[in-house]
Amino acid sequence: MARMHSFFISLLVLFLFGSTGLSLAQKKVVISHSVRGGLSIGPLLYGIERGFYRAEGIDLLYVSIRADLGIKAMLAGEVDYIYSAGTALRAAVRGVPVKALSFDFYKVFHSLMARPEIKSAGDLKGKKVAVGSFGATGDLAARVSLRAIGLDPVKDVTILALGADAIRYAALQSGVVQAANMPLPWNVRMKREGYRELFYAGKIFHQPLTGLTTTAEKIEKNPDQVRRTLRAFARSSRALKEEKKEFLAFVEKKFSLAPDVAEEAYGYLIDALSQDGIVEDALLQTMLDDERKMAGMSKPVGASEVVDYRFLREALAGLTRLPGRGQEGRR
Repeated sequence: MARMHSFFISLLVLFLFGSTGLSLAQKKVVISHSVRGGLSIGPLLYGIERGFYRAEGIDLLYVSIRADLGIKAMLAGEVDYIYSAGTALRAAVRGVPVKALSFDFYKVFHSLMARPEIKSAGDLKGKKVAVGSFGATGDLAARVSLRAIGLDPVKDVTILALGADAIRYAALQSGVVQAANMPLPWNVRMKREGYRELFYAGKIFHQPLTGLTTTAEKIEKNPDQVRRTLRAFARSSRALKEEKKEFLAFVEKKFSLAPDVAEEAYGYLIDALSQDGIVEDALLQTMLDDERKMAGMSKPVGASEVVDYRFLREALAGLTRLPGRGQEGRR
């Protein structure tokens, strides 16, 4: 089974930046998330590009695999971290031994986008709406958006699970569906193409969904790696705020974005950015309570049971002592 996991992960690893010429001191570390083209992974990828992880002796590889498979791979030891804190929290509520270490954003980056002829909620009634997969964040965001504009997601529309962003976009283009849930930066780009943003779920759907998560075993057996990873992660979050020009140039190239699209998308990111990777206990507890009810569990689950901020707080405390821009050796 372990060999099968290893083979599977090897096939899916995205070597984003090619050969790095790393020294023997570099330790290969794997982080996974389901996103391939969404801008929510922008800060993570920028941190890799800027060399923050290499400066900590970590050769960080990003892999794109389905969220549930990412959890399984992490438990099997084939993935060190997942970048889907929301998925991890849902798993932790159900007793899976994982803990969230930090959070990037506390709002979802999803919009309910419609064809140009759909000018109001009434026009969408009786029509079809595409999501990625049932039960995923995008599906939840789509249902929140439909309710926000006065539609019942069960009675008033037909929701179809069509998979990847590009597939949903093609379905919208061809008229197979009349609306689709689309993440950042697709929503920004599509508005410029004439599609209508019926609702941006991030206005009201606040959940800590992206951030670093690992297993309780990793924390216990390899705290030094966790510590170094969190230091690099904290530097990446700081760079998102302090290096706007450089970050925009990076995402324009990486995600093939026009400058105006990248600029608007950056505004979404900054608006949703958590305070130094930490979200309010009340927000976390609300999410945990909702997940507990959905799972049919009666036993309360507290935030301290599924979140461990020790390493992040340590990283933040030493952040001002870290070298500034240009001292970590970019390629």
